[in-house]
Amino acid sequence: MRNSKNETGFLHSSDTHGYLLPTDYQSTGDYDAPYGLSRVASAIKAEKAKWGTDHVIVTDAGDCLQGSPLAAYTHGSKNLDNLARFTAAYNAVGYDVRCLGNHDFNFGQEYMAYYVDNNKAPFVNCNILDTETQVPTLGRDYVILERSGVKVGVLGITTQYIPHWEAVDRIKGLAFKSAYEQIAHFAKIIKPQVDVLAVLYHGGFESDIASGEATEPHNGENEGYRILTEIPEVDIMLTGHQHRRLNMISPSGKPCVQPGYRGEAIAEVVLDLEKTEAGYKVKEATSELIDTKDFASDPEVEEIVKPLDLATQKWLDQPIAHLDQPAPIEDANKGRIEGAPFINLLQQMQLYFTHADLSATAVMNDVAKGFGETVTMRDILLNYPYANQLVSVKLTGKQLRHIVEHTASFLEKDENGKIHFIDRYLKPKPELYHFDVFYPLEYEADLSKPVGQRLTKLKFKGQDIQDDQVYHLAVNNYRANGGGFYPEYSLDKIEFSLDKDYVQMFSEYMTQGEVKVDTKKYYRFY
Repeated sequence: MRNSKNETGFLHSSDTHGYLLPTDYQSTGDYDAPYGLSRVASAIKAEKAKWGTDHVIVTDAGDCLQGSPLAAYTHGSKNLDNLARFTAAYNAVGYDVRCLGNHDFNFGQEYMAYYVDNNKAPFVNCNILDTETQVPTLGRDYVILERSGVKVGVLGITTQYIPHWEAVDRIKGLAFKSAYEQIAHFAKIIKPQVDVLAVLYHGGFESDIASGEATEPHNGENEGYRILTEIPEVDIMLTGHQHRRLNMISPSGKPCVQPGYRGEAIAEVVLDLEKTEAGYKVKEATSELIDTKDFASDPEVEEIVKPLDLATQKWLDQPIAHLDQPAPIEDANKGRIEGAPFINLLQQMQLYFTHADLSATAVMNDVAKGFGETVTMRDILLNYPYANQLVSVKLTGKQLRHIVEHTASFLEKDENGKIHFIDRYLKPKPELYHFDVFYPLEYEADLSKPVGQRLTKLKFKGQDIQDDQVYHLAVNNYRANGGGFYPEYSLDKIEFSLDKDYVQMFSEYMTQGEVKVDTKKYYRFY
């Protein structure tokens, strides 16, 4: 950047998910991971020094409170001093404006409100409203900032799909409006007051930005493409949620960025502005992703986080239980396709708590290794990092068949007979956490057959699944509420939800008595 008075820039992060230091917590002494908020802070501070403070706006698009073992410890400790320290680390980055992500709701409104209230940067949120007053429940609709005489409006927005994923008690009293509708409304109000209008959006793109071709069902979770193409007042899209490394200029000349996951990159956007009688207008825009692995961990963030990190490492190494034999998953994708003892153990646990007939789960972490004979908290969090809740759903055999057929559509067989996942679930980012397997359902699928007609075997307790018979299925609330574009799931089919997260359940299940790991393989794709 030339530091011209006619240039204004953005430095943007998103989806750091509580990875404050460069570690994945798989081992106690490894702090060389190519990501983390401390690297984000260094990258932002270095780039900001090049630009000059009066030329840059620093933004973040949410999903900060949940995801890492450190975030899990911070919440689980029930100590607000720990949350204050966690929040202080984000304050040290020097953000100017922020928005909320869907995972920021995972620990409830009181926890989230403390975090928002103690952030130095304002939160913008024009679509999550108090049901009674219809005003933003956390933060404000928008902010207007000025940099070197240039007026910049920043509208904050979060995916409206949160009620499909979150437990009712966590979002009680909140109304979630369409991102598109709210931006369309406010853009007309704000644009006349500013030179540049940016949308800070915890949400992604439902269609390819260049071609307009749909990349997922248009169900309202992601509305970025529609905002970009149908709201002319918007000049720039600063996004998150999909964990994509997105850096492009749209056909209409608008920058669209998304900086990946866990702080692996920041997005830099530079607007070359032309002075007019009415103010400034964007003459040209450029953007790039800057990998944070090339920046040292920021010492200020490290100093803030150190006591919290030490406590987290100690907590993670606490033995929780002992198994009669290991429950490994040697390779995540092999385990998904062929089955693994760890997957069976997870299913056994879900059936223990729900007393359902059947269980469904996915391998949630691509680096999951399962459990050894001694299980620690570190093992649990690395294998199941999400703050989901367990529910029981009521399905007919016909509905169950449709669901299992959907999972078979994830796979294909190449000319050499090797089975692998189709590109749809690998690009633009891996989404194999959507691939569920079922237990103790015995099923087989012929991948040479058309999608939707692949099941050649579907049995429970040795009997064929009957279309009109009712079955009870244990599954996480994310899936039961429609996550992953599955057929048949809906809110009215949920029978009950457990008020426990998966860390609590694993801890209870494996200490309630002897746990025998089931090593049988129940399904086959061919």
